[in-house]
Amino acid sequence: MSSITLIGPVTEDIIKKDDADYKLTGGAVYYQCSVLSNLKINTNAVITISKDDIELLKSFPDDVKIIPILVDETVKFKNIYPDNNPNHRIQKACIPHNPININDISESIKNSDALLLGPLSPYDIPLKTIKELYKLGIPLYLGAQGYLRHLEGNKIVLKPWEDFKKFLKYIKILFIDENEAKIILGKNIPLGLVAKKLTLFGPEEVIITLGSSGSLIYSKKLDKLYEIPSFTPKKIEDPTGLGDTYMAAYTARKLETDNPKLCGLFASAASVIKLENKGAFNGNKKLIKEKCKNFK
Repeated sequence: MSSITLIGPVTEDIIKKDDADYKLTGGAVYYQCSVLSNLKINTNAVITISKDDIELLKSFPDDVKIIPILVDETVKFKNIYPDNNPNHRIQKACIPHNPININDISESIKNSDALLLGPLSPYDIPLKTIKELYKLGIPLYLGAQGYLRHLEGNKIVLKPWEDFKKFLKYIKILFIDENEAKIILGKNIPLGLVAKKLTLFGPEEVIITLGSSGSLIYSKKLDKLYEIPSFTPKKIEDPTGLGDTYMAAYTARKLETDNPKLCGLFASAASVIKLENKGAFNGNKKLIKEKCKNFK
């Protein structure tokens, strides 16, 4: 059985949608765990969380091995969706400095086939930790959103990732969204070219998610850009965690095939299944593959 280790913070999330508020467990690692568990992949989750919020872990699938790093304060997010557009989100947060160090990480991750890193702030997974993880010889997949996220008051804003080149030399596959792509290399550069240029600094593949417009994948090995369509949802229930769902599904499929198009379609299908339901992904591989049949 394939094994993937997820690394990053768990969050306490407040979702505001349709004039209603509800509290949830959140964070990239949480949403990714649900995907991998439903795909029957052996999953470890190295997470930061406060003792006071340990009940948040009850939301995780029972078959996930959780390796908690106890900290003073849990990261907290408020995601506000002012309309029915899943691409329109206002985000507020409380982000303590909880860096994950190599000494915090269990020896058991050495049996992993991939490490999927899910920082939510620039402080979560320092460069020195990534360097040490790289020495394990396990492919590193990175959702880079956290390195561009900064607080102004309690509001999340995106700022340039000044030292991205130092990080990317250790990364096999990089995931960013279109807004992050424009900030890293400049908004006037076409997104396909951004993806290609970023592979010059290390990654074999760069994936740029485009919300309801699908995603772009550039493969350095094949020197090819893939345009992956989005799947039309039957309804829009809960957009929180869509990008995290895409990353986990892509990583899982990547362990089965080296074809970027197949991986992208698989991830896109998983994302729309998640969008159609409240909470974390609750589908399965059969449902995903049925949706993929419509695209060749």
